[in-house]
Amino acid sequence: MNFKELIGDYLDDATAHLSIFDSTLIALEEKGLDKELIKDCLGALHTMKGNSGMMGFEQLKNYIHTIEDLMKKLYDGELRLESVLDELFESANVIRKVLHDIEKEGDLKRELKEEIERLHKVIEGDSNGSHNLKRDIDLAMYLGTKTDSIKVDFRRLDNLLNLAGELIIARTRLNQVADRIKGSIGSKSLRNEFKESLELIGKAVSSIQEGIMRVRMLPIGYVFHKYHRMVRDLSRQLGKRVQLVIEGDDTEVDKTVVDEIEEPLLHIIRNALDHGIEGPEERQRKGKNPQGTIILSAVCESNYIIITVQDDGRGIDFEKVKEKGIKKGLIKDGERIDRETLNSLLFSPGFTTKDETTEVSGRGIGLDVVSRNISRLNGFIIVDSHPDRGTTFRIKLPLSLAIIPALMVETEGEVYALPMSAVDESIRVKGEDIHYINNREIVQFRDGILPVIRLNEFFGLRRRNLKRFYLVIVGRSDNKRLAVAVDRLRGQQDIVIKPLDDTIGKAYGIAGASILGDGRIVLIVDTMSLFRKGET
Repeated sequence: MNFKELIGDYLDDATAHLSIFDSTLIALEEKGLDKELIKDCLGALHTMKGNSGMMGFEQLKNYIHTIEDLMKKLYDGELRLESVLDELFESANVIRKVLHDIEKEGDLKRELKEEIERLHKVIEGDSNGSHNLKRDIDLAMYLGTKTDSIKVDFRRLDNLLNLAGELIIARTRLNQVADRIKGSIGSKSLRNEFKESLELIGKAVSSIQEGIMRVRMLPIGYVFHKYHRMVRDLSRQLGKRVQLVIEGDDTEVDKTVVDEIEEPLLHIIRNALDHGIEGPEERQRKGKNPQGTIILSAVCESNYIIITVQDDGRGIDFEKVKEKGIKKGLIKDGERIDRETLNSLLFSPGFTTKDETTEVSGRGIGLDVVSRNISRLNGFIIVDSHPDRGTTFRIKLPLSLAIIPALMVETEGEVYALPMSAVDESIRVKGEDIHYINNREIVQFRDGILPVIRLNEFFGLRRRNLKRFYLVIVGRSDNKRLAVAVDRLRGQQDIVIKPLDDTIGKAYGIAGASILGDGRIVLIVDTMSLFRKGET
């Protein structure tokens, strides 16, 4: 986001706060002193002051700070309302003129020393002339600053997206009707005209859906930049020197993803600070820069966003992870454990390599929360760590939680949707490729063995013994995988997620529903339920 765009956002926000200031002054003039009104107004002024400071408009920041002082004196009863009200109205006009100058010139060049001094005199009790302030009035300034944006309740966008989904269904039905009646239309030119009209409708509907999705998108920087202060404060508390480097903060994702990713990233960055980055002395002994670095980055790949949290710390001590896993009974002593299994232990509930619990970490709930939240977002995590080189957490999420790419599969005549974020690949197999271990079906896949979950049995449908069928290889955040057996693959398509009604309650194995182009309802499979089934 460039400075010009920031100024636009600043002016929109400042105009809204100035409107609150104006409304408060008018209400005070009509109804008399009201401390609740003044209290609310002080909040708006404080926000506008802070934003002005961040934009570098120091003169305006100082002027608003002086207005705050005057309003606080009024709130505390140290000044009489009638003695300062005219000056407060004039101060609102000063702010209005300044905002117009910023909009026109892109910067604040005027000095506000005289205006600040006048307010100081009023605060000190010298209100001479405040009752009879007569200045030239510029009517144009009451028009406010022009804006390129409006604030919209997000639920309205959800409703629009649902309506766009209904339009897509209606378009598909119209195409089906056209196929049925084209033989009964004798005129070739009329058939062509009808076909062209349907194509135009289809393009318009697609544009509407795409436009609504773009409106719902926000830069991931809205989340990323919140962690600068946390890294600063926490690193000082831990006695470490750490810098946070942010890359790709202009990458746009759906607002629902922005809202949901905040907590998982907080836990990962906190762990990097506490567990990963060494203290300055230890880093110097290792020949490292005394200041550690955490890189928080985002990049788009197709319909997904890849968020990476990388530190240059000590890395994960997998021997200690193994030791703690044996101690907690998660793995057996003497058992051959691969790196994938050790990585999965990090996300186990209550698992921590810390010997002592502190205010920062040690309770074993951080990465467990991360795993559950990322899985709920139809995403997954990959962990890569090297001794004394650092650790990287790579999170893959769909750009939108409203519309997701899904693999449509069929079993026993029923169609289900598997989120593509969980699908690794699919293979066609024969019945004899399936084997049994401890009465559980497994399949040999590459150099390993995967448990097999038959989707028809999972949902309580009848089972037929087909000679050939498909296995969809599904993965999750801790790198574990399993094979889902289905009769056939129906292809990949984008689907609009519709949550199940509360009256239905929690349906096991179902993450939501969608409507296909022919009007049929398709259920979206909760892939985490498949893994829970495979582990029981």
